[in-house]
Amino acid sequence: EIVPGDVGDIVHLALVLLSFLAGALFTDILLPDVSLRLGRRYSFALFCESAFLLTSMLLLNHGIAQGDYWASAACGLQNAMVTTYSGAILRTTHVTGTFTDLGISLGHMLRGIPVDHRRITLYLLLISGFISGGVVGAYTYLQVGYSAFGIPVVLTATLSVSYWGYR
Repeated sequence: EIVPGDVGDIVHLALVLLSFLAGALFTDILLPDVSLRLGRRYSFALFCESAFLLTSMLLLNHGIAQGDYWASAACGLQNAMVTTYSGAILRTTHVTGTFTDLGISLGHMLRGIPVDHRRITLYLLLISGFISGGVVGAYTYLQVGYSAFGIPVVLTATLSVSYWGYR
């Protein structure tokens, strides 16, 4: 056996990855341009993300593992949306690249090469936000289970309505 574990687990994890890809693909269809522009359909994208997370929460609260796919699609959607308006500078669902960029910048500093200090501050803020969000999410999950998804559901829905009203 090359990979230990149940074939069903392997298929499930592959579908989680494909769901992330589908979320990113959906975002590109919804927001086909890569530049930040007011008036674009960000409110609808945020509404979809909120709906994906709500669907995930409802399914997972009922023991339905397909909720993982909706959560993963929401992450792909969010990551692609941020990438479209940050030019791939920001990632919101993972921080390995952020740590890499921070390490490169710190290496430049140590070698006396000029660096953009605002960018280092941004990396530190992103890493801090990711870690603190993970801690809050884990603690909330221990308290209320998958209903912890309610926090990002409300946040993304609120941002969606706020942006729609602003627009």
